[in-house]
Amino acid sequence: MFSSTKCFYLQTGPFTVEIKTSVPSVQRYLHSHYQNALLDATESHFIDFHVAIMPGAFGRRWIKPQVRFYFNGGEPFRPLPLNQAPAMLEWGMNWLIANHAHQYLIIHAATLEKNGKGIMISAPSGAGKSTLCAFLVSQGWRLLSDELALICPETKQLYGLARPINLKNAAIDLARAFFPASSFSEEIADTSKGKVCLVKPPSSSVVNAHITAPISLIVFVKYSANERCYVEKVEKCEALMELIGNSFNFGLLNQTGFACARQVIQGADALYIEYSQLADCEAAIRNGIDEKNNGGKTGRYSSKPHHFAFHEPS
Repeated sequence: MFSSTKCFYLQTGPFTVEIKTSVPSVQRYLHSHYQNALLDATESHFIDFHVAIMPGAFGRRWIKPQVRFYFNGGEPFRPLPLNQAPAMLEWGMNWLIANHAHQYLIIHAATLEKNGKGIMISAPSGAGKSTLCAFLVSQGWRLLSDELALICPETKQLYGLARPINLKNAAIDLARAFFPASSFSEEIADTSKGKVCLVKPPSSSVVNAHITAPISLIVFVKYSANERCYVEKVEKCEALMELIGNSFNFGLLNQTGFACARQVIQGADALYIEYSQLADCEAAIRNGIDEKNNGGKTGRYSSKPHHFAFHEPS
């Protein structure tokens, strides 16, 4: 059930994470989903976060086995069932960045880049944000992050992480239509979010994770089975309030955070999109970027998107 402890050095965007683990599922997951982001273990590295993923103590190694997450020797979370170990690693890294990387304004949003233009996608839980993010990645958009928007207060640029996309429940089967089978982790059942699966980012996103992107468009999305595609511009004051409300560290950054958020809103357009088809939503996003950069004129889509039926996530 367990093996010898191995040490991995993971480069995810601007962060280097040391991960020690004796859990085989985590070791396999790091090799399969982070093979392009693992650094040479024989070399010395500046470490931002020291993490350990270890089995439960004493009898919980074999009876209802558990996994535990450690950061700098402390244990910030309660143990989880052993089968959830890869997901615990991902959730733990999200927590680390959101609670410690205060050189950035951090927003709960998916971020992508296309042709040098960055977009932020914001949505409440269960509205299909990660599913839309996965679809856009399959259509050639560069993945920055499916969970955390990292905005530099000085440059207002988006920084990428290029980590696996976290899909839940019905979205997993949907995504299998536009990703190869090798992109998917083992399905993890009975988590607090239901069934979870992690989709490996394209190698091009990982290799180019160091390239920042200016924010061209902010998109608020909602899946609606009865709405083909409804698009409405969002007033800047409303978009600013949404951005602030979805920030992890706005209060901590104080005036710096407000100035950053305000300047981001001033420099980007904002849209609300309600959709039932992923391809229609992508077309609306492309059109929104084209309108911004063509003086308000309707833009052309660069290519005809693939069409896939969308099922509402649970």
